[in-house]
Amino acid sequence: MMQAAQADKLTGQLTQIVLSRLEGGRLLLPSPPTVVAKALQILKTPDFQTKKLVSAIEVDPVLVAMILREASSASHGNAVRAIEPAIARIGADSVKSLVVAYAAHELFESFDAKIKAANKKIWEHSVACALLARDLAAFSGSADGDTCYLGGLLHDVGKPVLASMMLEAERKLGTVKSGWMDHTMWTQAIATLHRKIGVAVATQWNLAPEVTAAIRDCSDYDANDRTCAANVVRLANALAKREGFATEAVAMEDIDAMVMVGCSMVGVDADVIARLASGLKARVAQAVE
Repeated sequence: MMQAAQADKLTGQLTQIVLSRLEGGRLLLPSPPTVVAKALQILKTPDFQTKKLVSAIEVDPVLVAMILREASSASHGNAVRAIEPAIARIGADSVKSLVVAYAAHELFESFDAKIKAANKKIWEHSVACALLARDLAAFSGSADGDTCYLGGLLHDVGKPVLASMMLEAERKLGTVKSGWMDHTMWTQAIATLHRKIGVAVATQWNLAPEVTAAIRDCSDYDANDRTCAANVVRLANALAKREGFATEAVAMEDIDAMVMVGCSMVGVDADVIARLASGLKARVAQAVE
């Protein structure tokens, strides 16, 4: 009982501190890596020079590998071995999606073993949501696929950022000798804060308003804009959870209701949902390897 009360108190204190600093613009949020920042700046220009983009990207072997793999996949398995033709093959929008995905993945990495394990589940859920959102956009023709992909990938981005903040606060305060925060504190703080943190990250990274809207709230559909990217992400989020990519216990009746309403909103039927769910686990495993 005492431990629960202490966790409630610490959670309340942390919530007040984070919200106060966030509202006052004093919260230190993660910036995209230098390579990512340069690439996104170049991609803002409609008639950017491909060689300039290549120069910015080629110094990062992991990002290069991601782009080459995507280009090879777009070429029906025929390997694309150079970064410039790879960019030409997949186009600027897909390159931007890969660059942001690469930056987002960095936020989910942690040197703390328990946070790393928790973040892994969130990342797998996020990838599942991203893949489903892009496919739903393609089937419904209702929203841009790359925007939906990024919205799905980043809808829970506030969670790992907040986890890192909590870990750092714990170490400074020395509140828990075991090396990690109490699980109750973790759950309560995440539920209270992660959406606001995610929106703040999206704003700092200058992401599209549609992506920010998808991060802002995944629990309610927008009836005024039924086929918007945020609604596609909300449906993908519910479907990912139904297919086993949930990061916490879920009420399956509520999830089924979210899927049913989302299908009506976005304009897809049960056959499409079944096709998208088929093989999802294998696709996520391949994407996160």
